[in-house]
Amino acid sequence: MASFSISEFLISVVELVEAQADDIKASFVKSAGSIIALCVVAIIAVVGFIFLLIGLNLAFQMWVGKLGAYFLTSGVAFLLSFIIYMVYLWKTKK
Repeated sequence: MASFSISEFLISVVELVEAQADDIKASFVKSAGSIIALCVVAIIAVVGFIFLLIGLNLAFQMWVGKLGAYFLTSGVAFLLSFIIYMVYLWKTKK
């Protein structure tokens, strides 16, 4: 049987812990980068959604007047939000 000294054991433990720490660091950096990208995409999507609603409101004002345009725009906003919510639920269950 091969004999191991305590110093060899400690060196192997330290190397193992160092390798695990490097893996954890790489995983954290990767997930942090994806979270930042996800936040940027979400902000761009919200800004685009707002401009879509403003454009729809202006288009509806030409056809049905100011009050009707607000009702139609809120209905479209509700419908689009509901569709996005259902897609989100479907993606999280998948």
